[in-house]
Amino acid sequence: MNKAVELAGLRKKKKFRTVQTQYIGELFVLLAPALLSTLVFGYLPMISNYMAFLDYRLTNGFMGLDSPFVGFKNFDFLAQAWFYKIVGRTFLYSICGIAVSYPSALILALCFNELRSLRFKKIVQTISYVPHFVSWVTVASIVYMFLTVEYEGLFNNLRQALGFEGRISFMQRADYFLPLLVISSIWKNLGWSTILYMSAMSSIEEQLYEAAMVDGASRLQRALYITLPGLVPIFCIQLIFSMGNLFNSSFDQVFNLQNDVIQADVMTLNLYTYFYGIVNQRFAHAAAVGLFNGIISVILICSTNAITRRLSDTGIF
Repeated sequence: MNKAVELAGLRKKKKFRTVQTQYIGELFVLLAPALLSTLVFGYLPMISNYMAFLDYRLTNGFMGLDSPFVGFKNFDFLAQAWFYKIVGRTFLYSICGIAVSYPSALILALCFNELRSLRFKKIVQTISYVPHFVSWVTVASIVYMFLTVEYEGLFNNLRQALGFEGRISFMQRADYFLPLLVISSIWKNLGWSTILYMSAMSSIEEQLYEAAMVDGASRLQRALYITLPGLVPIFCIQLIFSMGNLFNSSFDQVFNLQNDVIQADVMTLNLYTYFYGIVNQRFAHAAAVGLFNGIISVILICSTNAITRRLSDTGIF
């Protein structure tokens, strides 16, 4: 009897391996474009990090490869106080965005999940996804249209209609820049950010909700004690990736919302790399800043992964 059970188990395992490996070639073919794009746009550009250790000139030999080696000379910005102000500002912008956008997306996803009308739910979800496909150039134009001090500025017109005096130049004051970043980011990405949460909610076993209902749990209690714990893994993974991008604040967003008046006061690492590295053709300096940014990002990813792995047994590696 035991031998028959063992034999049946071996056959089942063999059948599983056969099913698992039968279409492995087709699966790799489907995966090939993603792997190729990752290699070309993700890993090959890392080769350019060698420029950070050269007095790089594009005209020095083929692709500037004959430029003289200068060691860590291009990393002199690490001894400058102004650089750490830029780093701190970038950190502040990213942390504020994460602190507001993550809970907002989670709350909106919970609200979507509680909707009983499937048709209404799909309509609302679709409407919330639309802003994600609007470019930051267009979003910045809309923001300028609402906040300009000119006669067409809708927000200032509303203020005056309510009896407030004067017109505020929101786009030319650095103290309003952070709220603009957070609000515009939420408007654009809030609906799209709920997709992963909604997907995770659909994988939670329905029997858990049914058992809770039998025990008399309210909808709020079911959300707190079943839905939220079920979202912990996806929340941790998103947090890990966000920490990796902590010093890569959205370049498109910041670049399009800033202007010459406030540029020095809202400078982030990405903007600094672009203006002082690319525009001024200081490619070695830009590569050094990028390498510094990459090293810090790797450290943050590994640290956050270790913390989430310890606290919730969830991580990306």
